[in-house]
Amino acid sequence: MKTGNKESSWCSGCRRNAAARHRRTYYARLDTDKRHELTQRRRVEHYGAEHEPYSRTEIMNRWGHKCAYCDDRAEHLDHFTPLSRGGADAEHNILPACAPCNLSKGALLPWQWCLTFPGVVNREEGP
Repeated sequence: MKTGNKESSWCSGCRRNAAARHRRTYYARLDTDKRHELTQRRRVEHYGAEHEPYSRTEIMNRWGHKCAYCDDRAEHLDHFTPLSRGGADAEHNILPACAPCNLSKGALLPWQWCLTFPGVVNREEGP
C-alpha cells in the first residue's frame, strides 16, 4: 500500500485503529481540566461561541459536586444558556449538573426546560 512516496505495510483500517488508540491513550494521560478544555474547544469552534478559560474542577468544588438543578451528585457541566443558542463557553454561563438533568435539558433554555416537567402549565397556552 502506498502513502505519499513511501510504501506502507499497514492497511487503511489498521492505520485508523492505530490513530484512534493513540488518541485514547493521549487523552487518558491528560489531567481532567486539560482534557475538558480540548473537548470544549472543538464545540466552541463549531458554534462560533465566546470562550474564556475556566477550571472544571474549581466549578465542581465551588458547588460541592452538587447538581445546580436538583442537588444530586453532579457529573457534568451544563451551559445555562446553551452554546447553540448563543451562550458563552465561560465560567459565568456554566453550572454543574447530574446526568439526568443535563441530558433532559439538552439545548433548551432553563424556562423552556421547566415547561417539560409534569404538571407545569404553559401560561401562554392556558390550563
